[in-house]
Amino acid sequence: MFLKKVSVLSVVLAVMTMMVYADGEALPLPAEPAALEAAGIRALQQTWPELDGSGVTIAAVCRSMTYFNNLPQNDYRFNMHHYSLRDADVVFEDYSDGKHGISPHSTAVAGVLIGLDPLGKLTDGTAFDYRGVSPLASLEVFEFWRFTALWLFGQKPIVADVITLSLGDIYEAWWTRAIEQLAAENGTVVVAAIGNGLAARDTTLYPAAGANVIGVGVIGSVVDADGNTVLGDFAVPTAQLSSQGPTDDLRSKPDLVAPGTAIIPDAYTENGYSVLTNASSLAAPITAGTAALLLQKAAQDEVLPSAMADAPINCIIKAVLMNSARKLPYWHKGDVTEDDDLYRPLDRLQGAGALDAAAAMAQLTAGQQSPGEVSPLGWDSHAIEPAQTNFYIIDATEAGDRLTATLTWNRHYENQYPFQLKPEQSDLRLELWAIDPNAPDGVILLDVSDSPVDTVEHLWTPLLEDVSHYMLAVRFSPDAVQPMLDVERFALAWSVGSDLSAGHPLWEDLNGDGRIDAWDSLIKALLEQNDGTLEPLDPAFNEQVLGLSPERAELLTTLWPLWRPHLVSEPDLSIE
Repeated sequence: MFLKKVSVLSVVLAVMTMMVYADGEALPLPAEPAALEAAGIRALQQTWPELDGSGVTIAAVCRSMTYFNNLPQNDYRFNMHHYSLRDADVVFEDYSDGKHGISPHSTAVAGVLIGLDPLGKLTDGTAFDYRGVSPLASLEVFEFWRFTALWLFGQKPIVADVITLSLGDIYEAWWTRAIEQLAAENGTVVVAAIGNGLAARDTTLYPAAGANVIGVGVIGSVVDADGNTVLGDFAVPTAQLSSQGPTDDLRSKPDLVAPGTAIIPDAYTENGYSVLTNASSLAAPITAGTAALLLQKAAQDEVLPSAMADAPINCIIKAVLMNSARKLPYWHKGDVTEDDDLYRPLDRLQGAGALDAAAAMAQLTAGQQSPGEVSPLGWDSHAIEPAQTNFYIIDATEAGDRLTATLTWNRHYENQYPFQLKPEQSDLRLELWAIDPNAPDGVILLDVSDSPVDTVEHLWTPLLEDVSHYMLAVRFSPDAVQPMLDVERFALAWSVGSDLSAGHPLWEDLNGDGRIDAWDSLIKALLEQNDGTLEPLDPAFNEQVLGLSPERAELLTTLWPLWRPHLVSEPDLSIE
């Protein structure tokens, strides 16, 4: 039955997605959610139109909306009568058919993930072609507490390729460790929302804060001069809207960020739509849907299935997504110091950067490449022993390029309740060397990422002008303190290219509020007049008048010499 619906839809799709004007000219309707264009998903699907999630199974774990005597009432379901969802391939694990109630939150997640409505309209009459990230993926939907009781504690088999959770808790618990154990044992890609920041009083939420889970932060929307949300245009993440690390055990989170504002289907109508803003609950399924597209392409490829066989697939997808993420303005690794942080692999708010689905696909399809000489774009998955080092030799000849590299591996947990962390773990180290015959030893150590607590190491390093050969090295950290495993499976992704954040207009948004206005000009003038400081201004004035959070003020003033070359406009002291 599902195949027949898809076949009919494919026949009429071209006609239905056109708007015909009086002069007879037919133009395509704008695509929604616009957030998917900002995440590189539309560009990806223009290159590969066949990428729609077909053949991939996604598990969506959704919370009940109401509780009675602390018991969930199972009103977690999508509105399957909505035009954008009625033909979707969805199975609810309790086969409730909606008798317990519909969830607006879950319906929003479903819309951006698998929605498909070529003739969508807002209440003001705005027409659009509504397409989620992976509209033809198969979706299995679980109520959260049933999922934890039957599939985690009870260990019923989970056949999904990707699990997405737009929920979480501020504390690690047995069920969050069970999800991490599932990811490590089965290689299942798990994506979860990191939390909605200070505005929601959220610290980093588990399971997104877990080591084996892709934790996704939210990029807030740009607002216009009148304070209105601009759909499809996004600012740099802020602590107010997106929860930031470190976690309680000092690991870096989020892993990356994605748009959190989108048009979503209404939960209680057949064809209504509304807008949800700045929600990590949307950022997570957008990322999970992208992972599904990567897995669909991998399954269709002639070479990738064998390259990914017996590999930790969750680590490969995590490394690919993180390494291809776009650095946004003011990205800085680790704590706010003049140098990259050896022990903190990611930016406190951006993680590795913003989701870029098209770049992720290019990274994946560049192919698996074993240690030795490799191309400037690629990935590998290998087993490594404590006494071993894997070397990857890369040619890079363009002046001004940067090398980005991301190393991932899993933490390991017991496979039964309470899923405790095993005592033996791995601590890997990632190094970048320049091969320079003029150097005393023939090589120069350019950069190192060696966190004692993370299962991610990340480099974003400018290359030398007079050196064209480089070497990545993966090995166990010599500073490891816990008992080590005899062998660890890892994934490594790398790329060489220019700094894509250069020239980004949001460099001019100094206070990070999503608007470029006179307040930003005033901040710039004050910094220039005071040699990169805001003294003697009171911190309360910075925050309440200039809109500068303490975190943003620290970032601007500590690293002003680094940021100043990116600012091209002249400061304007006038405030209207």
